[in-house]
Amino acid sequence: MKMTRKYLLVFILVLVFPTLAIHQGIVRYSEKVMQRNIIENNEIMAELIVNRMNSEINDVVSQLQLVAGLSDQHALDLPAAYARAKQAISKSTIIQSIYFLDTDKRMKFEAPFRPQIEGVDFEYPKFDHVKWSYTYVVSGLISNVRSEKSVTVAIPVFYDDRRFQGALVAELSRNFLSNILRSTSETREGFGFMIDDEGRVIASTADDDWNLDFSGEPIVKLLLRGDSGSVQEAYRGTQSVMTYQTMRENWGLALGVPERFAFAPVQTLSTALTYSYLCFFAFIICLILIGGRQIIVPILRLTKFAQRIQSQKAQASLPEPLMKRKDEIGELIRALQDMSERVNRSHRFQQEIIEGIPYALITINGRGEVTRVNRKWVNMFGSSESEWEGKRLSELPAYDFLTMRAEEQEATWTGADGASRILKVVSASFYDGVLAVVQDISQIRMLEAHVKQSEQLALIGQITTGIAHELKNPLAVLSSSSELLKEELELSPDSEWVPTLVNDIDGEIGRMTSIVNEFLTLARTKQEKAGPAHLDRLLDRVLHLLRIKFNEKKIEIKREFESDVPVIEGNTNKLIQVFLNLIVNSMEAMPEGGKIVIRIGSTEREVWTEIADEGEGISEEHLRWLFNPFFSTKEQGSGLGLSIARDIMTEHGGSMDIYSEPNKGTTVRCRFPRKTKEEHE
Repeated sequence: MKMTRKYLLVFILVLVFPTLAIHQGIVRYSEKVMQRNIIENNEIMAELIVNRMNSEINDVVSQLQLVAGLSDQHALDLPAAYARAKQAISKSTIIQSIYFLDTDKRMKFEAPFRPQIEGVDFEYPKFDHVKWSYTYVVSGLISNVRSEKSVTVAIPVFYDDRRFQGALVAELSRNFLSNILRSTSETREGFGFMIDDEGRVIASTADDDWNLDFSGEPIVKLLLRGDSGSVQEAYRGTQSVMTYQTMRENWGLALGVPERFAFAPVQTLSTALTYSYLCFFAFIICLILIGGRQIIVPILRLTKFAQRIQSQKAQASLPEPLMKRKDEIGELIRALQDMSERVNRSHRFQQEIIEGIPYALITINGRGEVTRVNRKWVNMFGSSESEWEGKRLSELPAYDFLTMRAEEQEATWTGADGASRILKVVSASFYDGVLAVVQDISQIRMLEAHVKQSEQLALIGQITTGIAHELKNPLAVLSSSSELLKEELELSPDSEWVPTLVNDIDGEIGRMTSIVNEFLTLARTKQEKAGPAHLDRLLDRVLHLLRIKFNEKKIEIKREFESDVPVIEGNTNKLIQVFLNLIVNSMEAMPEGGKIVIRIGSTEREVWTEIADEGEGISEEHLRWLFNPFFSTKEQGSGLGLSIARDIMTEHGGSMDIYSEPNKGTTVRCRFPRKTKEEHE
């Protein structure tokens, strides 16, 4: 079923989503094209209406001038003016009535029905404007003498004496204005209206809108500001596409179409496309379901077969028709069977390797859970494999040597029987955590201890032999000197040989004492307390102690110390003994005098000193034996000085290296571990 869902999901992603995107693209593009066409048509119609209104108003002004007789008369003739007014009304479609107001704002006639009017005063709102105008005045929405709302065009009446006679006013037909809007509307559902300079409706495609105040509409606000253009916004609660334009005399014109009617063809197109796509999708799904059985059903069976291989259960045989298929699925089945056999062989091989290694093995995943142990682990630490698997490291406090870090360490582990074991644990990164191999090295460490003890015993034997060898000669001298002294004392107590023999005996006793003291120093095991040691000050002290010897031996000392020598941890007295031995050795290597260079330097991890002389040097053969007790290249040397110095360096965690060439001198470098900031604190 997962394969089927994925197959359908791919179908949706590859076919359905692109089709929906194309559908939406077509619809959106059609809406934009239609919106652009509606706006262009509205703008053309608005321009036509504005031009026609300008033409009509100019014609009304001309008709009023003819009615007033301004072109061929020199005085006001009211009956004649009335007759001409009736004639103008009959010929004009926009003029509804014409009346004359004298200078006192009294109405003298109203064509076409009242030739004479007496005692009727009318406060025409634009009268003063007309009086001071020499052309014409167009009013907004006003109330006429019958309290009816109307719009008017008025001209002043002047003759040769240029004296104002009154105002001739023509009321315009609002039905005519509304019919102009209806005739130019884009569709039957379109709307249009004209407003005056206060936002009141002069004419509209809807007669119910007459006289209403539209000043609150967004598009009317734009018109009252004198703007022109097109917008797509709400008009009276309905989203519409509208064009607006300012007319003369601060009138405003708006034309528009509600979007539900403007985009009705697009919606029809969208519906047609939707049904077409649905039919197409239904057809494709049928083909997929019919053709998918030839692919999906075999794949589902292969999936179950692979799950059995993964779970290492008994493999069920696939249906015979699937085994004989000659297409790619048949090849996949055969490849899967071959892979199953390979996996089984690989699993057995891996199992034999894990169980065959002679060490305890454990694997831990990234969450700190035990995933696998071998039989050696179970034999060493107890429990069964199933009991170990799934346990977290936090549940195994006794096995603190198990960590999630790749490292090599030795740990001591005490079993349930109270016996302690020394374990070597090697941890390495695994693909999903850490693999640890544990080896019981208790017997190895015991053997190493025995070997070390044997080496120490051999060393003691070597030292004892050396001591016996070194003491044998002085004892022989003492024996012969004492015999001679006895004979001389018996024969001639005042003989001159007596003091000489006594001095020989005393010198040999001192030499024996020196040998015994050096031996005791080498064998001493007591550890003295260490503290901060300044190598530069320490070496200066040694050089100060030997200053007289340097003068006697004609030795030149050259210091090459680092400007800021780091402090090390050490025992000052023992380190003085080391450098005394080394500098005395360099001095004795130059019996005719020479130069000794003493250097101090440091790196990030260590501090080092070098003592370099210009002496006879040491051969490569002798270099290998320098640190052996009682080996010396000097005739009077005991061979213990360098052994003691090396042991002191080892005690301080450092090392001593000797570089020498015959006739070119010898350089001894001592390395000390550098203290970290935390160790200083």
